[in-house]
Amino acid sequence: MFTVYHSNQVDVLKSLLVELIRINPLENPFEKEQILVQSPGMSQWLKMELAKEFGVAANLEFPLPATFIWDMFTQVLADVPKRSAFNKEAMTWKLMHLLPGLLNEASFEPLARYLQDDNDNSKLYQLAEKIADIFDGYLVYRPEWIASWEPGQTVPELEDEHPWQPILWQALYDHTVTLGQSPYHRANLYEHFIDTLENFNGNFDHLPKRLFVFGISSLPPRYMDALKAIGEHIDVHLMFTNPCRYYWGEVRDRKFLARLAAKHRQHVVWQEDHSEVQGETEQLKGSLEENVVDELHTDVVGNSLLASMGKLGRDNMYLLSQLESHEIEAFVDVERDSLLHQLQADILNLEEHQDDEQIDSSQHKQVVSLGDKSLSLHSCHSPMREVEVLHDQLLAMFDADPTLKPRDIIVMVADINAYSPAIQAVFGNAPGERFIPYSISDRTADQESPILAAFMQLVNLPNTRCLASELLELLETPAILKRFDLSEDDFLQAKQWVEESGIRWGLDSHTGSEFELPETRQNTWQFGIQRMLLGYAMPESAGLFEAQEGSLSPYNEVQGMGAELAGKLAHFIQQISQYRRKLSHVQSIDAWRETMVAMLDDFFSVELEGEMALKSIRDTLSQLKEQLTDAAFDDALSPSIVSQYLQNKLSGTRVSQRFLAGQVNFCTLMPMRSIPFRTVCLLGMNDGVYPRSMPPEGFDLMTGRTKPGDRSRRDDDRYLFLEAMLSAQQSLYISYVGRSIQDNTERVPSVLVSELMEYCHQNYCLDGDQDQPVDDSGDKLLNELVNVHAMVPFSPSAFQGSHSSYAKEWIPAALTQSNQSQGHARGEFNRALDDYLLGATFPIELDLVELQRFWRLPVQYFFNRRLKVMFEPPLPVMEDDEPFVLGGLESYQMRDELLETLLETAITQPSAKADVLKYFMSEQRAQGKLPVGAFGDIEFETNRVQAEELVDKLAFLSGAPQDDLEIDLTFDVLGEGKNIRLTGWLTQCYQSGLIRYRSGKIRAQDYLAAWIDHLAMSASGQARKTHVIGYDRKEGAVHLVYPAMADAAQAKQLLAELVRLFFEGMTKPLPYFPKTALACVEAGFSRGHWADDEEKSLKKMADAFNDGYMSPGEGNNAYISRIWSAWNDELAAEVRTLTALVLQGARLTAMDAESIPK
Repeated sequence: MFTVYHSNQVDVLKSLLVELIRINPLENPFEKEQILVQSPGMSQWLKMELAKEFGVAANLEFPLPATFIWDMFTQVLADVPKRSAFNKEAMTWKLMHLLPGLLNEASFEPLARYLQDDNDNSKLYQLAEKIADIFDGYLVYRPEWIASWEPGQTVPELEDEHPWQPILWQALYDHTVTLGQSPYHRANLYEHFIDTLENFNGNFDHLPKRLFVFGISSLPPRYMDALKAIGEHIDVHLMFTNPCRYYWGEVRDRKFLARLAAKHRQHVVWQEDHSEVQGETEQLKGSLEENVVDELHTDVVGNSLLASMGKLGRDNMYLLSQLESHEIEAFVDVERDSLLHQLQADILNLEEHQDDEQIDSSQHKQVVSLGDKSLSLHSCHSPMREVEVLHDQLLAMFDADPTLKPRDIIVMVADINAYSPAIQAVFGNAPGERFIPYSISDRTADQESPILAAFMQLVNLPNTRCLASELLELLETPAILKRFDLSEDDFLQAKQWVEESGIRWGLDSHTGSEFELPETRQNTWQFGIQRMLLGYAMPESAGLFEAQEGSLSPYNEVQGMGAELAGKLAHFIQQISQYRRKLSHVQSIDAWRETMVAMLDDFFSVELEGEMALKSIRDTLSQLKEQLTDAAFDDALSPSIVSQYLQNKLSGTRVSQRFLAGQVNFCTLMPMRSIPFRTVCLLGMNDGVYPRSMPPEGFDLMTGRTKPGDRSRRDDDRYLFLEAMLSAQQSLYISYVGRSIQDNTERVPSVLVSELMEYCHQNYCLDGDQDQPVDDSGDKLLNELVNVHAMVPFSPSAFQGSHSSYAKEWIPAALTQSNQSQGHARGEFNRALDDYLLGATFPIELDLVELQRFWRLPVQYFFNRRLKVMFEPPLPVMEDDEPFVLGGLESYQMRDELLETLLETAITQPSAKADVLKYFMSEQRAQGKLPVGAFGDIEFETNRVQAEELVDKLAFLSGAPQDDLEIDLTFDVLGEGKNIRLTGWLTQCYQSGLIRYRSGKIRAQDYLAAWIDHLAMSASGQARKTHVIGYDRKEGAVHLVYPAMADAAQAKQLLAELVRLFFEGMTKPLPYFPKTALACVEAGFSRGHWADDEEKSLKKMADAFNDGYMSPGEGNNAYISRIWSAWNDELAAEVRTLTALVLQGARLTAMDAESIPK
């Protein structure tokens, strides 16, 4: 007997299943119960529930429908193989074999055009795979087409569209028969199977004693027919989760009916325009009212949500209604005690409370209690914020309901791979008191296992340029590090060596030619590795090593025990090079298997869990071999085909073993995830993301010819959303990205969320709003349902209101933001710290170098020395491209090194200048620092000209060097006899005075450092000049001079102020920012004269502090932004005051050397 059970609750269907097994157990205790399910998740849930009821769940099988029905074919019919010769994989390889021989036929012209320039057959493989998928769909959903094509008949409804498909199917069928394989497939077995069962009056020993079909939302029509036929011989219990107790196979949503009405109106208007008799017009108007208005009646609509989202279930209902079956209804009434339950009750009873004629009052609406939290929608700025908000909301749920457990909550997302990093970051790093046990299911195998991801990187080596970052990322895989006997510290050291030795991309000079680029050894892995090994053999000071391919400069960091690490890195690159060659060739499947199995042994050293990943790779290779054998495909395979196959298989496998593990379940929205949970959460319900879009192939003949029961990803997703809404027992939580994180503009949610919001708007109102107009009461309800969250977790608003965050680690940052918004500049540093010199013994000695280091950036010195806090700089991005131009820093470093070299040459060996320049340039190339070829020549020439211009200035001043000058000055800047001794040495003293120079532009730090030295020298009684020399791209070499100061007392007084501010800056951060301060002073210059212009200086300071269009401002500095996050009037006034005390004198006293009388 074929019995259909209808219920709106899966729990009820489960109870019926339990009772049927309990009342009528199988006679043979060793026989297995057959329970068809649609997903492994449902089978896992059923096992757990049956184990609760019976104490143990054993002898149960949960086959998927397609597998079960093919197994029945093999049991009932003769000569049906265990594996179909027309499965998708077999068809793919057979089509690859057949297609090239058919491309010359006229019908195949579109395919031939697509397959032009397909040198490695990758397009052929992709096309064969797509066609096989479409043919597989025909076998299930259009078996009548296949039945017509095989004997060469046409299908009238196809109207000769894509005529190559019947020809190709016939060729595929004939080829399969020629291979001696079974001609049976699902399309030609259904009728035979059903006829056999209907015409046989005895018992089939191979049929199961009974069959349960549990909770499957939709089955293809032919599957239904097959199950019905089986039901003639055994008991088949089909348990259908039906959201509505009434027949709803004909309900339509309002949008569909509106489109239908519009078509009728267009039809009537057209006829009216061509009517000659007024009576005919009246008659047509009457028909419009009768037909269109009646169809818009709410009895047809039923329930808008069910009509809009339930097409998949509606089709299933229709197909079930066409079968003769015994039907049992087990619906459970839903109490209307919350908004969520009201929604579920409306759907169950096919009700809707919208009244299009009543808009001035909301009396017809259902009332929602104030504070109802059963349905909540959350608008966030990013997926990360969605997960952060979810974590806080779950904590709030646990606090509000102590009976709620993590296992009672399921969180479903459209793409679990996209959200899993955020889930792990938020839930995995929560401290103990806020930790929520969680598990992530459905991640693809390559996302779950770094070994699989690393394996695919190795497989794709022939297609890559072997970038430095790519191979280092590969090496960082734990199993590969272990295989090459490298620790994490070894890896960090190797990473530094790779970057410093000049490695960018390419294994050797030949890699470039593979990408139609010039061959060059510079900046390749071979170049860098040879430099490292050479560095062990000889020091850099020994000069260049002349190798066969050119000069090499030893890399000095590889010395002593470092040689072992360099050797291991070289071995890794040698293996990469070897397998890159092996994987680049077209070869047989046996050769591919041998190469890849050896590659696994050579690159991975794993424990038990890793061995499972390697086993999955070996099994996938064995499956490929088996598929090719079944398809009698013996052609050699190109690297791209093998790569595509492995990528599809390894990324298509989902890892679901942790589903229902007693924790908060994170998983993908997929069929039959309608298992009941107290709380159901949906993340990522964004417009354009969900329902997920899968555009049909242009040559899919089912497109535009839909029938009830056809597969549709969009309809699947709509029904999944409906099932999720109905499976929530206590609360439904929906979140989406409702605001742009870039500019805060509003974004609409998924169309399904919008439909739900519109339904609530039209059908419900808050208690007390019954007398308000429909739109007003609906708006107030949506304001309660939709929660708009802050952009960042440390926003003050995140800790206010009813949705206050539990993440207390963000409170200091939130308070800082709050204080700054109220006009406080320093947040938690409003008050000074304790006296820096508390308990110190006087006099205190202050080194001159420390004073200069302080004034480079006082706030950084305060953090580093006073608070012992170091803000790590952002991790540098590994350079993957060889340099074509030098960056600002690289150019400065080369120019600085060249300047020192030329300056020493000018003093000691002026005649050797040409040789020194030639050697310097060769050395830079041998170290990989200069760009390749002519680009390097241009860069070197530019830096040479600048360095020589500076040398001309410095060589003249550097004659007659003098001894270093000792500084020992005492200051009473703190009062009460607390003396400060400033000590140190002044170097680079010459007869012309002190010389301070740099190969770049003179910065605020350079002015102030030279000014401090000048004041210290003058205060010590040495009335001499100080020369400051730099290079400006516009002005060339710049030579400034601080005139000699005869008044030592004045110099000491100016220096004392800088010393005093040093100690003040150790008590609290000083708002002195060198770049901003220099902009303040420079703003006063006009035509060689300086005058204080407050308005102009404030503008220039703001420009320097704030971010510009192409470059960050000084306020972006990690230390500065930690205290002063925004430029404001209060900060500007403080900066101007300090600039006048600190930098103004240093800048204005410096005179152009040309303007000083000789």
